[in-house]
Amino acid sequence: MEPQKLERDELAAAMSARRELGPQFELELAESLVERVNAVIDSRLAVRAPKRPGPDWAQMALGLGSLAFSIPLTAIVVNASSTTLPLMLIFALIAFINLAYAISKIGGRRRG
Repeated sequence: MEPQKLERDELAAAMSARRELGPQFELELAESLVERVNAVIDSRLAVRAPKRPGPDWAQMALGLGSLAFSIPLTAIVVNASSTTLPLMLIFALIAFINLAYAISKIGGRRRG
């Protein structure tokens, strides 16, 4: 998006209109000029400072929830089984869920 420009001719036109119309329209001319200047400033700020996305609270909740579920599940599996297969399945499932969420978020950013 190209920033708007305020041309010198616009300022000169506003000043000549003030002279022609007289002091009774001075406030209206000043307000319209101020609105135009504000629009130009806003457009320049929008171009210079792109918005950064905020924190992804859902991803943080998923990570913390995964950690919260993995601790008791690990304790249960270690006490109940002598093999490491159930433990590896638990962590593979947790990793798969987190990875699937991360991939879905990346795909959503490309489309949007």
